[in-house]
Amino acid sequence: MANPLLLATHITIALALTILVGVQSTELARIRLLPNETPTAEGVVRTVRLTLLSIPVFTLLTAVTGVAVLADGAKGGPWIGAGLLSTAVIGASSGWTRRRLNKPEAHRTGVLAAVQWGVPAQTLVAAFLMADRPDNPALAFAPVLLALAVTVTAYLSARRVASGVYGMVRTDR
Repeated sequence: MANPLLLATHITIALALTILVGVQSTELARIRLLPNETPTAEGVVRTVRLTLLSIPVFTLLTAVTGVAVLADGAKGGPWIGAGLLSTAVIGASSGWTRRRLNKPEAHRTGVLAAVQWGVPAQTLVAAFLMADRPDNPALAFAPVLLALAVTVTAYLSARRVASGVYGMVRTDR
């Protein structure tokens, strides 16, 4: 059994990461909905950039404390690999989003939607894996793949809407 204080630290850092992901998702939704010229958009972009800098740090802290919990005697299994993959996707999405925020709207719409929906999905997967700790590799990696499917679907849907495929081109931008 792992040290309760170490486990509590790991869970607290993971919860902080979850809160940051929630803030990021909310602000990405605002960026997608606000015209680029509005003053509010500048503050929203600043908030998103702060979360994009914080999320990789908290992702790394979650991974480090998770490894420490395992080294201290917690139960291992295939869920660890799935959890690390999920955490890596959460951390990598920050760099991907930072690079895309400065692109023209047509090139960033899909990315913002993918991160807005995909990162929370990966966060839920990581929480599920920490709680359930499945021993079956298929059960461990299936939620990660499902969350990746949510990410791809959000990306493709937003790109279609932005390009006018559905006839819903925004005229207020």
